[in-house]
Amino acid sequence: MGARCLAMVPGMKAPLKLAVVLILSGVAAARAGEVATPWSGKSPAESRLILESAQFAGTGVIKAGVQIKLDSGWWTYWRAPGASGIPPMFDWSGSENLADDPETIWPVPLRAVAYGEKLNVYRTEVVFPIEFRAADPTKPVKLHVKIAYGICRNMCVPATAEHELTIEPTEAAPEPDEANAKLIEAYSGRSPSANPATVGIEIREVRAAVVDGKVVLTIRAKGVGGERRALLLVEGPGFVRVAEIEPSAADDNGVAVLKLTIGSTLQFKPLKGKRIRITVVHGERALEQTWVVGTQGSSVTGLGLTPVPRRPIDKPEPWARALAALE
Repeated sequence: MGARCLAMVPGMKAPLKLAVVLILSGVAAARAGEVATPWSGKSPAESRLILESAQFAGTGVIKAGVQIKLDSGWWTYWRAPGASGIPPMFDWSGSENLADDPETIWPVPLRAVAYGEKLNVYRTEVVFPIEFRAADPTKPVKLHVKIAYGICRNMCVPATAEHELTIEPTEAAPEPDEANAKLIEAYSGRSPSANPATVGIEIREVRAAVVDGKVVLTIRAKGVGGERRALLLVEGPGFVRVAEIEPSAADDNGVAVLKLTIGSTLQFKPLKGKRIRITVVHGERALEQTWVVGTQGSSVTGLGLTPVPRRPIDKPEPWARALAALE
């Protein structure tokens, strides 16, 4: 039997069975001044929380990371797992003195086929970089996270862990932990870029049209031509849509077309002014941009889209709630 998991992103085909084994752990907490929690969990997966520095200064961005190590042959998932799978979930509600919700940076996954299913995975190790700020820069920040993620090989196992670290304020320049800083930076560098010039993928236009009562997004993009398929992920408040798409033939300017059905017209009328995140993965290159739903440029009222720049910490739409299917 193939490796199948119970939880999945809406729109993906239904999974079969999930192993009843559950990897549980208590809170892995570190003392003040430490830059990593103890490892939590046991074979085939363990996790910890790491800091770029045990100190911070002012209201600037503070960097941390959730590190997961896996035994040989095991994998865990991207936020859009693929045909089936359990995406990692992060709950920061136990934290203190945060100016806003921490932002999770998702490294580009490997595209793999296991037991006939196309999956988006991480093998051996992954670090999810985390960026956040202090609400009061004169007080310590307590970073507390509960994580839940799926790991698979011949079977799939849900794992949970809980980690806590305290970061102290300082008036001097924070002293970085060299190893952690390099690790966080390395995985931040593997995340999709918002800059077309960096990755060679440029979204030229996003439009919506009604086809047989459904809203279809048409994305014109440069740099995704050829025989390779593109992985397209579109996320917004209340929906997640992902598909592997064969781009249409590129025109003379190298612009190809990607089309993705996202739902019925009625379901998408309330999106005016809301943010939609579009991620295009083409081989080892990935572009991720935020587009705001407006009123122009679309045959569907209120579903024109305009690109907007990503702020240093852009408080995300409630993507976790997007796991509820619209249909």
